[in-house]
Amino acid sequence: MRRTLMTGLWFGVLALSAIARAQNAAEEQKVTPSAVDGQKEPQRPGLVERTVTSFWTDDEPGAGRGIHLGPFFPRVEVVSSGGGLAPMLHFWAPDIGGTPLDIHASASYSIYTYQYYDLQVGLVPHNGEHLPRIERGTGPLFPLSDLEKTAGMPGFNIYASARYRDYPREDFYGLGATSLLSARTDYRLKDGLYEGVVRFGVPHFSLMARAGLFHSSISPGTDSAFPSTELSNSAATAPGLFVSTDFVHLSAGAWLELRDEPGNPHQGASLGVAYSRFDDRHGNAFQFNRAIVDAREYIPLGSKRHVIALRQATSLDTPDAGSSVPFYMQSSLGSNTFLGGYRSFRFRDDKLLALEAEYRFEMIPKLELALIYQTGKVFPTMSEFGLRNLRNSWGAGLRLKSPKKVHARVDVLHSPEGTRVHLDLGPSF
Repeated sequence: MRRTLMTGLWFGVLALSAIARAQNAAEEQKVTPSAVDGQKEPQRPGLVERTVTSFWTDDEPGAGRGIHLGPFFPRVEVVSSGGGLAPMLHFWAPDIGGTPLDIHASASYSIYTYQYYDLQVGLVPHNGEHLPRIERGTGPLFPLSDLEKTAGMPGFNIYASARYRDYPREDFYGLGATSLLSARTDYRLKDGLYEGVVRFGVPHFSLMARAGLFHSSISPGTDSAFPSTELSNSAATAPGLFVSTDFVHLSAGAWLELRDEPGNPHQGASLGVAYSRFDDRHGNAFQFNRAIVDAREYIPLGSKRHVIALRQATSLDTPDAGSSVPFYMQSSLGSNTFLGGYRSFRFRDDKLLALEAEYRFEMIPKLELALIYQTGKVFPTMSEFGLRNLRNSWGAGLRLKSPKKVHARVDVLHSPEGTRVHLDLGPSF
């Protein structure tokens, strides 16, 4: 715990130093005489200074391309909560040959051997020449999380997408709200998703439809500190554990975007809904429907420096008679998606309800303090839907921002099971 707290403190110190350097560099560049006045042009900033300045501004040189070598973009990202920070290489070629055709691909390999690969070809949604935003983790709500990342982008998009993940240290504690912390096991998830996606957006409103094939398999995990999930579970306690599953999936969703700045909101609201069908290709053991609703509201208190942010989300999986939802596809509470005071994937079940509230205070335009309260639960049937028997976590966080987006954050959250520190490259909600 001491190590994670020190990491968070160093993160804040280094970020403040980076902000100061970037602001000083920008001011010096404004007042330095130019060659137009017959004087020597200012020396071009070095790579580190250009990187810092680019990171903390929204109007980056090159229409937002950032650091790159031709079509190759090196980045450091988090593909899943268990994988940690990892290098990721993007290939990004928008508007090839002056046509609307785009090609994006990325690959990542983390220190915990988490592997992620994807490819999109067609009219891929993106903002200017910025990299497309794609969901890679197993915690966020599929497929609504992908639609939320493109909220506010106008235009028509149609593209083919392929994704492969190999996540070798995923956690499982058992099903339901009463699962025990001491029952922690780990498993290896390998899955592939191959689909076609159609999206249409006008200002403040987006629609998305997608269809494709989803394949997954489970094998023993690689974390030697915990037993493999298959050793202490059965097909009844962990549906889908001993068989490889293949699905045909169909999904449709809509997103209403009324926030003033989706990547760094100070007022307004948003609402996302999605409905999906998953059909088992080799029988009827795993067939289910999924409905998701995600509502968010932002209320300024006198000025935009003080904001109350609220979120209500629910995911409801309904299996067919005689079917079940594979345990690794169930929605979960824990980690930096929902209920961050608990470990990743701490609670799983067919249905989920999550509520969040934050008080956000911009100490300076690029640095925000947040006081956080989260509550929620998982449950098997709609008879248990409601505000009884909720789990809670609370804490505080620092967010490093530019006017249009949150670039990074560190949150310290506490629950009855301990205190967790989360470092992430992006907003909470």
